Amino acid sequence: MPGRRAVLAGLVALAMATPATAAAKVVDARKVFPFLDTYLKIPSADRSRFRLVYAFRSGGKPLAAQVWLIDGATRTPIPLRPDGRAERLPTLAQLGRAKVEVGVEAGVKISVGMTVEPVTPPATDIDARELALAIAQASVGVRKATGIMAVAMPKLQAVVFHGVTSGDVEFADGRRAALPSVGGVVTFNPTVTPGARTLRFPRVPARMEIG
Repeated sequence: MPGRRAVLAGLVALAMATPATAAAKVVDARKVFPFLDTYLKIPSADRSRFRLVYAFRSGGKPLAAQVWLIDGATRTPIPLRPDGRAERLPTLAQLGRAKVEVGVEAGVKISVGMTVEPVTPPATDIDARELALAIAQASVGVRKATGIMAVAMPKLQAVVFHGVTSGDVEFADGRRAALPSVGGVVTFNPTVTPGARTLRFPRVPARMEIG
């Protein structure tokens, strides 16, 4: 299950064969954000419940450096969250022409990992049906985005919750049960818990991933 939590990480590593570590510290945006162009070409209605998330790391830790998107004469910052996730992504048009510049020395190694997230925000109470729909939509959408590489991917089938150690599922008939923990991570798989209505947590999960 740990590999499924970062289902596309290995594919991203392959796509980053030319990483953001060149002497000029400038790389084509398409190489830094693999599969984003194909994702953005999917009709918006078919990707309304999930999104691709890109996280910058260096030395095994979230990147603590400035990142810019350079589009001709326009230089736009790409803010990074404390966990290294990019808060702004290039548009489809920018991916075809823009560069990404990272404010580090030439020899610093940088990696960009990609995960899939539901659009539904983390909360103490979450609609299980919305997550089930997000998993189903992402399973189809991500395979479209990765094309022929999809044959090497495991099927997206669950949402994992980081930052919580327990959670309950409430069913339509009022019954409640504990959500399973896989590898120490709380997990919701709608095929394992059919009829789930609401997921409840003792606190808001730090983040959720489809894997």
